[in-house]
Amino acid sequence: MAEADPIKPESTGDAQAGDKPAQPVTPAAVPAFEPPMAQESGNFPRRAGLANLYLAVKHINDASVAENVKQRFSDYVTIVLVIMCILSLVMAVSVPVSPVLKLLPLLFTVGSVVFYIINRLGIMISLTARQALIVWQILVAGFWLGVTSAMLVMLACFYFVSQGPQG
Repeated sequence: MAEADPIKPESTGDAQAGDKPAQPVTPAAVPAFEPPMAQESGNFPRRAGLANLYLAVKHINDASVAENVKQRFSDYVTIVLVIMCILSLVMAVSVPVSPVLKLLPLLFTVGSVVFYIINRLGIMISLTARQALIVWQILVAGFWLGVTSAMLVMLACFYFVSQGPQG
């Protein structure tokens, strides 16, 4: 969507018959690159892709430095696991060892990713149904991105290996 959807105000449920209905906020009233204010109703304006990306990265950055956000021990463990996975995969590619030993860092990385996902899925029970569904859709999209990226790399490797030394 290129334009913001109107924001519907939260109704209190005790409106009198003589009260005027609340007017929705027009798209022109919502600035393009300012983060939406937290609303009780949970209705936020929708924006185009790049505006969403900018605001999401800014929101995550702000949340990561917030004083009221505490990281658990498992969060630090997964950060260390990511670093170890990167180093082990680089070593597997750069050090001449048997193919079986090259497979171990890959298995370690897959196990670390599964551990990471399992630790993060627990937060979904604290979300609303809509938020949980959105998180799940993002997780599935990330899975498909990983699968298709792996297939692309695999096909590129097969192509270059099948070409072989010519000359």
